Amino acid sequence: IANIGDASLACGPVWEAMIFAAMDQYQTLWPREVGGAPPILFNFMNNFYGMGGQPVGETMGVGVLARAGLGINAAAMHAERVDGFSPLAVADALARKRAILLAGGGPVLLDTVTYRFSGHSPSDASAYRTKEEIDLWMQQDALVSYGSYLREQGHLDDTGISDLQEDVVERLVKVLAAAVSMEVMVAWANGREEIGEMMFSNQRREQMAEGTPETLQSKEESRLSATLAKFRFGVDEEGKPRPKLRCVTYAEALFEAMMHRFYEDPTMVAYGEENRDWGGAFGVYRGLTEALPYHRLFNSPISEGAIVGTAVGYALSGGRVVAELMYCDFMGRAGDEIFNQMAKWQAMSANLLQMPLVLRVSVGSKYGAQHSQDWTSLVAHIPGLKVYFPATPYDAKGMLNLALRGTDPVVFFESQRLYSEPETVVEGGVPIDYYEVPEGEPVVRRRGQDLTLITIGATLYRALDAAAQLEAKYGLSCEVIDVRFLNPLNYEPIIESVRKTGRVVLASDASERGSFLHTMASNISQLAFDDLDGPVAVVGARNWITPPAELEDSFFPQTDWILDTIHERILPLANHQVTTVQTTGEILKRNRLGI
Repeated sequence: IANIGDASLACGPVWEAMIFAAMDQYQTLWPREVGGAPPILFNFMNNFYGMGGQPVGETMGVGVLARAGLGINAAAMHAERVDGFSPLAVADALARKRAILLAGGGPVLLDTVTYRFSGHSPSDASAYRTKEEIDLWMQQDALVSYGSYLREQGHLDDTGISDLQEDVVERLVKVLAAAVSMEVMVAWANGREEIGEMMFSNQRREQMAEGTPETLQSKEESRLSATLAKFRFGVDEEGKPRPKLRCVTYAEALFEAMMHRFYEDPTMVAYGEENRDWGGAFGVYRGLTEALPYHRLFNSPISEGAIVGTAVGYALSGGRVVAELMYCDFMGRAGDEIFNQMAKWQAMSANLLQMPLVLRVSVGSKYGAQHSQDWTSLVAHIPGLKVYFPATPYDAKGMLNLALRGTDPVVFFESQRLYSEPETVVEGGVPIDYYEVPEGEPVVRRRGQDLTLITIGATLYRALDAAAQLEAKYGLSCEVIDVRFLNPLNYEPIIESVRKTGRVVLASDASERGSFLHTMASNISQLAFDDLDGPVAVVGARNWITPPAELEDSFFPQTDWILDTIHERILPLANHQVTTVQTTGEILKRNRLGI
């Protein structure tokens, strides 16, 4: 039961949730034994106010709230207006709606008419209404009207009613006192780190519930057999590139991880836009359609808020879920669900609840201002989220394996630049067998002595190119570190490298201003200040809107940017010809202009 106010009807996620609950596929495509539509009741407590605004006659134009059901499905959500001041009317309505829900005929909407006698919050002085209005509604209050009914029917006399009310008040006073008592909350009183310890559950579970996973094919019959037959490394014995179509790619490495967990955990489901027949917007799920029934892999409405919100609910209910947002940029449409629900419920429940939810997010390329942004920094800023960003097929599989056995919320970033790329960095390639990458551990991709290059995501390859040029042209030995995890992140291997080289450059495709790279730069400066031979330099994307494909080279960090930054800010390179301006003066100029 979703108990919400009448003013919530103006919220986009509410409409998304109702549409999600009313999808035709529950009846037309899902197996009959699953039970039809989810048994959800949207109970709008219609108290005629949204804080100080009045939905009827002022802030909305719906009039009778129950009419909203007409906009959702042919059954109008079995919507009904109910006298919320009558316990018997409410009980009768709930009994009838419950029968509909248990028969798989939901969703259901109740427009429960009531009134809010107190203010919206302690600071609400109710200046938007009169005392006379409140007094008139008080005459309809259930404590008065239902008490009169019980008296008239001979169930209770005045003394019985008074005793009942006093008992309830006494109970509530005791409950509230206990809720705020530091004597009861011993752990909180003795140490204030308790909340931090509750941010993550940090468990590993093969299954969220016992049972046999429902599938349509054996693994041997599925597309998995084709990917396992491919080359696991993209370079042959002579050092020549193998044909990409004959190698396991980044996307296929993700597919292998998904297949493994689908066949292990009976509770696991995955959904998002274009997830089923299309195989995911970028082909990661290609082959899963044939392997899984509809209720384990399905297409969602174009409702990012509901995609994440329902995933949160499913995870809180004990299931494992992988939700997909087609583009990183679409996270804005699910902001509240990601930042205030997905991130917070474990700690808010004092770890009574777990959040085994992986949110796959694709970082775009070549799609312009609203489909090519890297928002890793935005997500890393929010407490309660684990943030992964693999840059190689080896890590794509190993890190997704890790996320899919955990019990914490993970935002799993993937670069569209890499989906079709085979493994060329990790020797030995992508293992066939199951494996996991150690959580929070960065990895050294190239050893060096003179400079440390630290990368997030797809900039790894430009950094490796820069390192090769530094050695070939300037005789400098560069150590390249792939962060892999933004949160959690073990800084010890990074500091160990910095103490060895004394020089640091960080690079990612996120816009430079407010980038997570600056958080890393600050931490490195504090943790290894005495070992630094110069300032920590950050190379990020420009602080612009993302331009069209033809101009991307002037927006995202390129190999030349890294080399020019080293030359201008870290260590002059003999006979180096700069192609971009990366001086400290340029930093001042860009900040002054706000770009």
